[in-house]
Amino acid sequence: MNSSTVRGSHRLYSVKGLLQRRSALSPASFSGGLLGTLRIAAVFTIAITVGLIGTGGTYAYLNSSAMAAPASILSAGTSSLAVGSQSLNWSALTPGKSVTGTFSITNTGDVPLVLSATIAATMTPSALANPFTISVANGTCPASGVPAGTLSDTLAAGASTSACLVVTLPANAPASAQSASASIVATIAGVQP
Repeated sequence: MNSSTVRGSHRLYSVKGLLQRRSALSPASFSGGLLGTLRIAAVFTIAITVGLIGTGGTYAYLNSSAMAAPASILSAGTSSLAVGSQSLNWSALTPGKSVTGTFSITNTGDVPLVLSATIAATMTPSALANPFTISVANGTCPASGVPAGTLSDTLAAGASTSACLVVTLPANAPASAQSASASIVATIAGVQP
């Protein structure tokens, strides 16, 4: 047999002086018996190991679900506040003094609300800076003095509370504050806790 007749991936080997034709390693050589199965398993194990080393990381697929009980009902609440009026004795407001006024707040909704106040003052003439210190505190205004703190009560549904509006004119207020007028707006807000 001459080497020109060898086709494909066959090679000639000399074993004990005899020439034998053997195939180079091909996919067909993996089949057949236990040895073929072990070869296939080894190749796959090496390929998977190299693949995992190359990509790295840890992978997981997680999924969770829960069923609501058939009798579950979800409903939205309503929030609403009613704010009473207050009157202040403006003639008592002089430099270094304060005037106070008590007013009521009622939660007319059906959910509890945490109260807060935002104050805005607009001066006339508008070129003047606001000389006043204005706050809203929890509870009824004291007979004398100024309450400490800010409005922060939690008001249950249907409940009422009192709040105190405090307007102070500092002792060092500018002389231009005497002829000025101020429009003061206290916005009372309630947020569900």
